[in-house]
Amino acid sequence: MRNDLGPRAARPLAVAVVAAAVLLAGCSGDGGREATASGTGTGTGTSSTGTSPTAAPSTSAPSVGEVYRDARTAALSAESGHAVGTVTSDGTKLRIDLEGQANGSNQTVFITTPQGGIAEVLTVGTDYWVGGDEAHWADITGNAKAAKALVGKYAAVTKSDATELGSFTLRSILTDAFAQPDLAALESDTRAAAETEVDGRPAYLLGAKGGTRMWVAADGSGTLLRYVGPKREPADLTFSDWGRATTFTQPPPDRVVES
Repeated sequence: MRNDLGPRAARPLAVAVVAAAVLLAGCSGDGGREATASGTGTGTGTSSTGTSPTAAPSTSAPSVGEVYRDARTAALSAESGHAVGTVTSDGTKLRIDLEGQANGSNQTVFITTPQGGIAEVLTVGTDYWVGGDEAHWADITGNAKAAKALVGKYAAVTKSDATELGSFTLRSILTDAFAQPDLAALESDTRAAAETEVDGRPAYLLGAKGGTRMWVAADGSGTLLRYVGPKREPADLTFSDWGRATTFTQPPPDRVVES
């Protein structure tokens, strides 16, 4: 994946977590409280599934172009939100759970790694921390006993390490999604938008089957519900909590591991 819908690559994530592991070297901790990643991370997130569009869209439906423009305006102007699902980075499928400010200044990102662990990158202002579940820390430290003690703990990382994750923010995900060529071309499409549902909610479906698609709420709000990426860069993300995402605070001192 080119940096379109996720971290710039799997390697930058490794840079951040390895940096955290260095900070943890030689450190010990009491059996901390269970990490947020193990309880509310991407392991429990699910993607919504939409049905196929009806054979004959209603003539009262707005045009494809109108729905596309409304969705783009609403999504890119949102101050915060929540995205859950899968992205592809350098050919590797990753599951993510991202919530917070659209510009990334206050957010948490849980990433299920290929090894099965869940890493967390927390950003509050200009400060950054890395945490994770037991499987994640076991993979990083190579020590199952130490990993268990690190659950619920965070290691501070530098801005340079944290910014290796680059465009992995809600706004960058949305910007790249709306810029996908086959979706962007729909801006001038005057055909009536196809009607469907997402988890029982009336929606309009933009895009062709097998290609890049978006599901947008059919209530006139322009609310983006789901995005499926192109075959060359598979992605499947659902969106919620527009404008009302959780605000995160830095970890308390007793949960920050010092070297």
